[in-house]
Amino acid sequence: MRFGGTVLAALLTLGACSSDPEPREPKRTATSAAPTSAPPTMPAQAEEDTPEGAAAFVKHYIDVFNYAASTGDVEELSSLSSPNCKGCQRYIKLYRDTYAAGGYFRDSDWRLSDLQLRRAGDSSTLFGTVTSPPGTYRRTSAETPEPGNAEDSDLTFIANRTSTGWRLATLELQADS
Repeated sequence: MRFGGTVLAALLTLGACSSDPEPREPKRTATSAAPTSAPPTMPAQAEEDTPEGAAAFVKHYIDVFNYAASTGDVEELSSLSSPNCKGCQRYIKLYRDTYAAGGYFRDSDWRLSDLQLRRAGDSSTLFGTVTSPPGTYRRTSAETPEPGNAEDSDLTFIANRTSTGWRLATLELQADS
């Protein structure tokens, strides 16, 4: 199975697991990569309660998403994601489980473009295109690395403003019009 568009579509359209365990630090093995740096720092603009703040938050979320994908460290991604965000929780589980099994994802960072925003009260709906190169992945330490698929998907992000800042409430493929 190839990683990329196929896995993205499956993860974003399958039903949610209602009892995902709390994320924990993945086990590191000699063949899995240890984080080489800390998660990205949230820019000041991403903390603002403005449309620009919501857009900056989603861009920051993608940076943290890429960090989690390349390291298996899902702590910051979890803190930025609502527990009810099905798409968010699927990726958190995928990264946590893959790295715990000695697997990894390489060279397939998401790039966000064409971001459009619609704000209503404490919620902002953002539409954007995510692209990425194919990269490689390995599900467990016992498997051979496989090439992934290039990514080109239109996604919907819903960011909710809480008393502590923005949180991603929805990460899903855009519905066909």
